Amino acid sequence: MIKEFPEYQDVLLSVIIKELDLKRSMEVDTEIILTYQSNSVEAIDGQANSPISDAVSTFDNDVFVGNDYNGDESDTTDDNDSDDNGEEDTAKIYLEEFNSPFAASGMPENPVHRFITTFTVLFASHYVVNKGSVVLIEFINELFKIYGQDFQLPKSLAGLHKMTGFLSITKGIKRFVSCPNCHCIYEENMSVPPHCVFTNVGARSPCGLRGTIIDPMHNLFLGTPKRMMDRWVDKKTIGAKEFAAIEKIAETMVLPRDYTKLTSKIGKGFPYMKADDWKSWVLVYSPVLLHDVLPFEMYNNWMNFVRACCYLIKPSITFDEVNSAHDYLEMFCKKATKLYTSTILTCNMHLHLHLRETIRDFGPVYGYWLFGFERYNGLLKHIKTNGKDSFEATYMRSFVQNAFKGDYDNAVLKSSSHVSFFNILSKLSPKFTPTTTVITLSSCPFRLQSFLLASSNPHLPPKGNKPLPPSTFPLQLKKLSLMDETDYAHLLQHYKTSYDLPDLVSYQYATLTNSFVDNEITKLKFIDLLGQQYRGKNGSASCGSLVHVMFVGSDSRNTLVYAGQIQYLFTHSFTHPSNSNLHLTRMVHDHQHVFAYIKWFNTSSDRSHEDDGLEFCLPTFSPDSCHCIVPVHHIFLEIATARITTSRNVSKMLVIALPKKLYA
Repeated sequence: MIKEFPEYQDVLLSVIIKELDLKRSMEVDTEIILTYQSNSVEAIDGQANSPISDAVSTFDNDVFVGNDYNGDESDTTDDNDSDDNGEEDTAKIYLEEFNSPFAASGMPENPVHRFITTFTVLFASHYVVNKGSVVLIEFINELFKIYGQDFQLPKSLAGLHKMTGFLSITKGIKRFVSCPNCHCIYEENMSVPPHCVFTNVGARSPCGLRGTIIDPMHNLFLGTPKRMMDRWVDKKTIGAKEFAAIEKIAETMVLPRDYTKLTSKIGKGFPYMKADDWKSWVLVYSPVLLHDVLPFEMYNNWMNFVRACCYLIKPSITFDEVNSAHDYLEMFCKKATKLYTSTILTCNMHLHLHLRETIRDFGPVYGYWLFGFERYNGLLKHIKTNGKDSFEATYMRSFVQNAFKGDYDNAVLKSSSHVSFFNILSKLSPKFTPTTTVITLSSCPFRLQSFLLASSNPHLPPKGNKPLPPSTFPLQLKKLSLMDETDYAHLLQHYKTSYDLPDLVSYQYATLTNSFVDNEITKLKFIDLLGQQYRGKNGSASCGSLVHVMFVGSDSRNTLVYAGQIQYLFTHSFTHPSNSNLHLTRMVHDHQHVFAYIKWFNTSSDRSHEDDGLEFCLPTFSPDSCHCIVPVHHIFLEIATARITTSRNVSKMLVIALPKKLYA
């Protein structure tokens, strides 16, 4: 029978009736998507100056100027194009069928029947036990009869699975056995050797660890941080008074979304800490909170460990960075024996010195550290089994079905008439995201190296319309909106500077000239740049909105890094006036620019934490200018912040630069 989910009982009935009522008014057409291609236009690059004066800030006192910053937390693009012949190249793309792993020849062609069939099999897999599914199928078949439909579902769940091809998701699951000595895997129905046939070819490192993967999650975050904290507590280096003080600072800290907040755990002495908690402690909290708590030499030695972790956790890492991390870990271990005793070192800390070989042999840590395994353990334990034999296969079937339900939905539901019901399907398939319906062709494809240089070399500032990674934008975009007049003035000035077009005018004079900038924008909830997500400020929440951006100094030689907060992200269409008459019918994305509107924090003259990779700013914003309009290509990395009050009762903000996550 159906389990107790009353909200879905209502959904089930309303969905079926609504689909049947809409059947007669629906038409299914073959969709042809028009896309456009053109050549790019070169424009003169403008110099990007610093958002704030290079001089030392004069705001380091009790009187602040600017807007207050609330750091408390409450909660496809192309270049400018032109065609030599003045005509547009139009390409028709026909969406052809391919051999889908979810293909089901028995699925009905009628889009209404197809949706109800898909909904039924998903609903049964999510909320209905085997016997109850028969009752559900009978109920739906009766509704088909009442509404005069000539279609019926199979009378059994097995028949429904066969019709829909739903079992094809798990048809490749097999059972295997492993050798207890060498862990070699054999298929269960194959003949297994009577004894282990593995040949040990010998070790290549002094302690025999070369070729063995060391898990960085346990090695870095579940061993050393806890051992060092236990030592500091046992020796009274950190006591109740210090824990209370650092907890107050921790409460003011704003972290990105993918870091765990530790406010209460810090005050209680780090109870029940998981690896993800220790990771946040090492990378974000400890550089700030331990600075005035630990003795100078102990803190500096601890920062060697922190710097090594900042290198090692990167999804993309160079050999030079691997060597630097190894040097930091070696310094940390050697100095620890002098600051404490030789017994401070453990076998786990010795393994730090073998992480270099592990990464050289097996690549960046994201490919094999156990964070993902631990997360999936939490998912697997919620899967119910019947307590009989072969529960491993039951686990795997449920897991794989849940993982690929979204792909299954996209494969079997291709009609545009189903769009209004996608929200309901997302409740049955948490990972379901409708595929995009617009395909674009770019004459200037995305180039990884150019994209990476854009954020780290401000001498080559992008205008905002260079190609971005394919996964940058959310699939559902907001509607066009009018830009705030004050912000629009800065956008107009940005275009004048970056394109060297001093004669550009406001949209208010659009009837007089083609050299104008429109005031319509599309705001974005977030963008994803190769795995690094950035968001605009949402109310008083700041997660994901605090960033570092590089600028060229006033002398055109020095590179300066400024901290700011993204107010909102947006796309804007701008056509270069020199070729606007050739492209009166071009689609918006051909000249789409992607920007972040960023407010900049006032700088501080305090450099006391600079050697530790931390910087001081003031918790106030500098006046807005055209430098608030920043192409998203120019964002350097994400930051965290903490509020600190000095002995003179001056409020300052510490900025912690975090490792950049780029899956490239």
